[in-house]
Amino acid sequence: MMDQGLKYLLELAGEVFPMDNGYWTKFEVRLVEPNNNIPHGVRYSLTLHDIMIL
Repeated sequence: MMDQGLKYLLELAGEVFPMDNGYWTKFEVRLVEPNNNIPHGVRYSLTLHDIMIL
C-alpha cells in the first residue's frame, strides 16, 4: 500500500500554480528505481518560473 503523502505528491506531477505576482510554480514528480543517488525512489522538483506570458 502506498503512503498517503507519497500518493498526494505523485498526484501533483505536472501541476502548475500561478501566483498573484505573475510568477508560477511547477511540480515534477515520478517514481524511479531506487539507487544510491535516489534511495527513496522518488525523483521530484519544484521550480519557480518568471512571469507567464499568454
